[in-house]
Order: sequence, then C-alpha cells, then structure tokens
Amino acid sequence: MWAVCTLAFCGAFRIHELLSKHESTFDPAFTLLHEDIRVALVSVNGTAEQAVQVLVKAPKESKAGRTILVDVYQANEKVCPVKAFRKWRDAATHLEAGQPAFRLPDGTPLTGKRLNQILRDRLTGVLDTGNGKYTTHCFRIGWASRLGALGLSDEDIKAVGRWSSRVFEQYIRLPRTKRMAAAQKVAKLKNLED
Repeated sequence: MWAVCTLAFCGAFRIHELLSKHESTFDPAFTLLHEDIRVALVSVNGTAEQAVQVLVKAPKESKAGRTILVDVYQANEKVCPVKAFRKWRDAATHLEAGQPAFRLPDGTPLTGKRLNQILRDRLTGVLDTGNGKYTTHCFRIGWASRLGALGLSDEDIKAVGRWSSRVFEQYIRLPRTKRMAAAQKVAKLKNLED
C-alpha cells in the first residue's frame, strides 16, 4: 500500500493510471502491468538520479491515446517513492509479466475502490472520514498543494501533474497564500479610486 500511496502522491497520478479499475478483469491496453514500472537511473542536468518510471497507458491528457513515461524521483524524506517501490518489489511474491503491477497477495488486482476502502479503514479514528473527504484523489490534490506551498509556478505545477487545463487551481488548498498574493498585487496599485 505504501508504494502505491507514495507513487500516487509524488507522481500526482490519477489513481487508475496505477491501479486496475476492476478486481475481476483488467485490460492490458489500459492497466499498468508489472513490466510497465521499474526503477531506473535518469540523467537530470548531468546528474544521475534514481526514479520510478511508470508507463502510463492512454493518459487523460493525451487525446491521441499515446503512452507516456512518467519519472517519479527519489526524495530524501520519509515519503520516498523509490525507496517504497523497491521495498514493495523486494517483498512481493506475486509479480508476473502480463499481470497488473499492483495486486493483493491472493493475486486480485488492487483497485482504486479497494484502496479507498483501505484508506477509510486505516484513517478511522485518526481523521474524520465520515464525509468521505479522504480518497485516493487526495494524493493528487496534496501534491499540487505541496508544490504550490513550495513556491513552484503554476506552469510547473501544471506540468508535474500533467494537467492540460488550469483545473489544478481548484485543487490547490492554499487560501492564505492566494489571498496574500492578491493583497500584495492590490497594495502595488497607486490609487484604487483613480
């Protein structure tokens, strides 16, 4: 579960880019398979960085139905997708080519619905989950908010989350930051009454 959660968060994935939609069947043309995900050394500005590479099939932002390769880089903190993925891969005993990448120990594909239920079960008593606010979509929202809090530009946030529109602005949970930026712009105006 930790590998899926860290990838979903740090890669700003839509959950069904990582997980199957159904427990009983899967379409290999759309489902992330075991062979579609790996750890690789990626050169970034002349420096080699470890990343989990995820082959996203039929991404939402691609109307042509092409695949894209998403690199999710290591982080030097508790939420490191590379470390989590390696630990999961080393412990997993049911990894087979042609099968969904993330499956339960009995071989059943892990779905977004099942992961949402696991999150609700694990968060009950820790967070108020009664209104269903905490779902796998929170990973995508959380990453956009974190990048905004770190001061990344809207264009950078849009690129990281692979948004083709400005809809990500609805996800960013930074009301104080947005209000402060607006106030600073207003303060620069010489005279509002002119």
